[in-house]
Amino acid sequence: MQRRSSLQVKISRTKKRLSDGGFQVHALVALTGMMLCLGSMLAVVMAPGSYAIVHTEFPVVPASLDDSGLHRFTERPGHFIKATTPAIVMTMDAMFLGDLEAFSERYPDARDKIRVGHKDSSPQVGKFLAAMKKWVAARAANRTWRNEGVVVFAPANNIPASIVIEVMEALQSDDTFSRVILASGLI
Repeated sequence: MQRRSSLQVKISRTKKRLSDGGFQVHALVALTGMMLCLGSMLAVVMAPGSYAIVHTEFPVVPASLDDSGLHRFTERPGHFIKATTPAIVMTMDAMFLGDLEAFSERYPDARDKIRVGHKDSSPQVGKFLAAMKKWVAARAANRTWRNEGVVVFAPANNIPASIVIEVMEALQSDDTFSRVILASGLI
C-alpha cells in the first residue's frame, strides 16, 4: 500500500512540474531569438555588395511573314460612294434623309432633304422608314437614279450607342438598302 501512495505522490509531482508554463515560455522565447539571429545572419550573407537600378531593353524585331496568297488576291469594290449616294444624318432633334451632295455642297438648302423629327426625344424609326421608301421610289422615277443598295448613316456624336444600334438594325432589316455604312465624325 505504501508503494502505491508513494507512486501516486511522484506522479502528481511530475504532473505539476510538467504543467508549469514557465519552461514552455522560456523555450519559445529562446527558439524565436535563435531564429531571428539565424535569419539576420543569412540576410547579411546573401545581400549583394551594392544596390543599383538596372536598365534593360527588350529587343523587338519585326518579323515579316511571307504570304503567298497575299499577292494573288485582289478584291474589286462592289459599290462606290458617289455624290448621289443616299445619306441619313441623325441629330438629337431629328433624322434627315438626302444624298451626300445635299449634305455637303447644298447643306443650307432644306428642299432636297427629308426631315423626320423625334417624338419625346426618341427617333420615329417606323415613320422615317416609310418616308425613306417614298423618297427612294420618287427619286428612281423622276431622276433616272438607280438604287445601288448603299446608304451612309451618320449619327451625331452625342447620340447614345443603343439608339444608333437600334436605327442601324432597323435600316439593315429593311429591304431598301443592302449595306449600311456607319460614318463618324462628320457632324
